[in-house]
Amino acid sequence: MRRLDPWGPVFALAGTVVFLLHGFGGTLTRDLALYSYSGQQLVEGVPPYVSVLNRAGPLAHMVPGAGAAIARVIGTDDLLTQRVVMMVLSIAAVWLMYVVGRDAFESRLAGAATATSLLLLQGFVTYATGGPREKTTMMLLVVCTMLAVTHRRWAWAGVSVALATLTWQPVFVAGAAMTIAALVALPRRQIPDALLRFVVGGLVPTALMCGYFLAVGAFRDFLDGFYLINARYTDQEGLTEFLDESEQEIVNAFGWSLWVLLAGLAASILLALLRIRGFNRTDPRQVSVVAFGVATIASLLWCIRVFNGWADAVFMFPLAAAGLGGAVLLVTRRLPSAAVVPVVATYAVAGLVAAGAQASVSRANDLEPLREVSDDLLAAAGPDVSVQSIGAPQPLVFGNLRNPTRHQMFIAGLDDYLEENYPGGLAAIGEQIGEDQPTFVTMDHPTWYPWAAPTLEEEYVELGQTQLVTWFAHRSLGSERLAELKAIVSSGPPPM
Repeated sequence: MRRLDPWGPVFALAGTVVFLLHGFGGTLTRDLALYSYSGQQLVEGVPPYVSVLNRAGPLAHMVPGAGAAIARVIGTDDLLTQRVVMMVLSIAAVWLMYVVGRDAFESRLAGAATATSLLLLQGFVTYATGGPREKTTMMLLVVCTMLAVTHRRWAWAGVSVALATLTWQPVFVAGAAMTIAALVALPRRQIPDALLRFVVGGLVPTALMCGYFLAVGAFRDFLDGFYLINARYTDQEGLTEFLDESEQEIVNAFGWSLWVLLAGLAASILLALLRIRGFNRTDPRQVSVVAFGVATIASLLWCIRVFNGWADAVFMFPLAAAGLGGAVLLVTRRLPSAAVVPVVATYAVAGLVAAGAQASVSRANDLEPLREVSDDLLAAAGPDVSVQSIGAPQPLVFGNLRNPTRHQMFIAGLDDYLEENYPGGLAAIGEQIGEDQPTFVTMDHPTWYPWAAPTLEEEYVELGQTQLVTWFAHRSLGSERLAELKAIVSSGPPPM
């Protein structure tokens, strides 16, 4: 039996320290709240896509559901427990990233540089304790795919690619490109069997997921949310257009680690090109490095076509980390042998210190002020309070409330889908809000939803904005209580 490599747990522990330095107090944005809310609803028996119509994969909702389930058992806060679950997944990703680097480059030093490089990426740390976000689960599964490809475990590669795709669909491009590149390097007689294993491995979790939705009577909801809306209604901008309009968003999200990401992606491609010279298809390690480079190129091509925000780069983090790990090893091998270990150790120590410092500097405490003002508003409105979210599910999460309808996302193709498939279109949804008369209507950007304006102008009073949530209260609450609610909002955290 092979002994446990102690350096994997060491880097997992280092990752834990970095994540704890970052803390769990990051604000709850729209997307994070959406997954948290869907996870809460799953625990209460409402399947994904039935609780909220969304375009991501079902595991994006189910994994936070596991966090909510744990919270209900041990009596902790749902959101905090979900964030701890995301941290545990991130710790596992650091450990496995070390193993990928070690095995792909046949060096513990490369493994150390690879794990360190992953922790240097600020966006990774942001979601490790600031979720729940589907990108965290998906990224761990990408690492699992890299490990499976390195060891030519084709069935497990199929399983991990399928699970990653069931979390966030575009990652299929990277996973499939990586695995197919490694498959075609096999001797011809081995390719059919390996391909069959990969396909069957992918079909098993996919079939189980389809079976679940069939069993709960929500297969059409699953099909619409997972595939149809993305295929027929979603029109997304590419990387070039995004940078023209929102370049500063990426700079703010990554800081100096943006250069780490770019260097890692370039290194991944360069290492693949170097391995092609004198290519030995019988060497699984050499093949895996080439496959990582192919996956990097495929991922970049996808981003050129579709890129909605900095988080869409997360699926490339493991590829960039492996690229940097291999590059560090390549450079040190040109040094005197006595200098190799000190140089890599310096990279690892300096990198971990830098990651910890960045995590500490970017530590936020925005969550509790938003939670407090939300709790105060819900309490002041009375025991029968209800909330209709239009792009702002945060109060639903804090109050453990259920949205009157499953429709609360109306962007990126969902609006076109509803206009065509919901009886009466978006205007009818606005009218339905007037009929339901929820106590509050919450929005992220009121100007994005003109179809809701008639109902809001006639029946609601705008209270103001707290962080990312604009609050509207029903006029039936009366002038005295409305004044009290406005005072609560004005005393809360300012808009972000």
